[in-house]
Amino acid sequence: MASQTFMAQPDRGKSTAPFHGGHPRIERYDWDRPAQTMHRAHGLWPLCQRILACGALVLLSPLLVFLFLAVKLTSKGPFIYRQRRPGLNGRPFTAFKIRSMCVGADCDPARARQVDRADPMITPIGRILRDLKLDELPQLINVARGEMALVGPRPIAPTLQEELERDIPGFARRLQVRPGLTSLAQVCIFDNEDADHVVDDWSRRFEAELDYIYRRSAIYDMVIIALTVGFILRKIARKIPLRARYAPLLLLFLPLGACSEHMSTRPFKRADTVYEKDIRAYGDRSDPAPIEIQPVSVPAEETEAEDPNYRVGSGDRLQINIFGEPGLDSLDVAVDGSGRIQVPYLEHVDVAGATVTEIQARLKDGFSAQFRDPWVVVQISAYRSRPVYLLGQFNNPGVVYLDGPTNLLQAMSMGRGLSELAHLRGARLWRDGRIAAVDMQALLVGGQAEHNIFLRPGDTLYVPSKTDKKAYVLGAVLRAGAVPFGNDPMTLMKALTQVGGPIKSKALLSQVRVIRTHSALEGQLILINAKDILKGKVPDLALMPDDIVYVPDNWVESWNQVVSAVTPTLQLAGGALQPFVQVKFLKGD
Repeated sequence: MASQTFMAQPDRGKSTAPFHGGHPRIERYDWDRPAQTMHRAHGLWPLCQRILACGALVLLSPLLVFLFLAVKLTSKGPFIYRQRRPGLNGRPFTAFKIRSMCVGADCDPARARQVDRADPMITPIGRILRDLKLDELPQLINVARGEMALVGPRPIAPTLQEELERDIPGFARRLQVRPGLTSLAQVCIFDNEDADHVVDDWSRRFEAELDYIYRRSAIYDMVIIALTVGFILRKIARKIPLRARYAPLLLLFLPLGACSEHMSTRPFKRADTVYEKDIRAYGDRSDPAPIEIQPVSVPAEETEAEDPNYRVGSGDRLQINIFGEPGLDSLDVAVDGSGRIQVPYLEHVDVAGATVTEIQARLKDGFSAQFRDPWVVVQISAYRSRPVYLLGQFNNPGVVYLDGPTNLLQAMSMGRGLSELAHLRGARLWRDGRIAAVDMQALLVGGQAEHNIFLRPGDTLYVPSKTDKKAYVLGAVLRAGAVPFGNDPMTLMKALTQVGGPIKSKALLSQVRVIRTHSALEGQLILINAKDILKGKVPDLALMPDDIVYVPDNWVESWNQVVSAVTPTLQLAGGALQPFVQVKFLKGD
């Protein structure tokens, strides 16, 4: 790790304790000194920063237009990515960045903590933008709006801020100033540590931030801005010399590349177990890009207003009391399979689908022929006609019976809540032989009330265990089925090895498909060229629990083919297709 630091002469209230692990020293300060000393006013400098930000946006507009075209032409999704970040005094604001990752990457909370440089979700142009820090240029808008400054501690995700406040003493002090477009820590530390050393990395960065917070001034800001420009130029110097000479040729062939999909001259042909498309003068197009990711989502299940009056059904038990009539003042009868009850004098009475009030009226009319103005009272003594099944990681799993309108949260409380092993991302609601579009994790963790739908008789709530995480590898492999996750990360190549590997005479490794589930409502359809992984051209794809990997034995024209191929085997392996996949399948995409 290349690093540098900026020192000042020791002053009263400071100590010069070194970094842990032999890193260069950045001074520590006495934060109990008077507030006016620590928070000096800088006159017109904050206003000047906002004016400078507006001017920079105008001057950089041609570059931003170029980056807009580069991002939109190389990946699907918006140009600007919006993130909620804690700002001055912890007040949240919306920070703007150029999108550098595939849509849906933020569904994985681990990426809010640390994004690996080899993450396959980073787009090709995004990898360059992130390396040169160009993805942060839209934060000039935040500076112009007064939400950020040109220089200050970098804004980070709220979850990471909370974690580091727990692990690093005084970390919340970085919120005493506006977050910055650049920072002393950003130019002191050239590269990030890996995900296992996030706290150590931020401990060093925080020391640099404290140095800046203590003696921030307009002159200090200008020094850091100049250092940032030098930092970026050093980054560019590592990349440009060998590639710059080819830039004109790339610009020349860019229009041809955009049109190449329409230049096919001959149909598919078989060659070396791979179907390839012969495109005259433009080379072999049999293999797709190393990885293509298509986000898919569907709207949440619509909840229907439930009838507040309970309607009796087969299995319910009724208590009937006809006051003043011996032998009829304490009848306990069951509703039989045909929806009837048997009572003296009247024999069979149809009650299925009727409310208690309606049953009382029917019995009163029936008994009026035997008794004068009978007083009939009917109560439900046992609810047994509307079962809901709670399976998996409930504290009290089993069958519960609805006694009125019941939503998801109420049903979970009837199962005495969820155990510590509950895997919410894999939880699902089975209804009428399909998985309903309901996200239980969004309901319980995110508080999204639209997922708190009313249940129907026969619904099944299933919450799997965190210890039972697995992916499914299907298609042209030796032993198709489930692959359990262990303590080590699971990757595509590792999963293929566990199922015996691909069938060499059939497997089309350039067309491997992965159906990735983030919830019942959204996920990703991933096309990956596994041949490039074997050749070392791209990193191995990290798998997530419930991923469905399909290795085809023929060229795949659409995801419709994939869904048709995996459904029978997936059901035998204990897996299921989520609603977002089923809807896409029904559309024929």
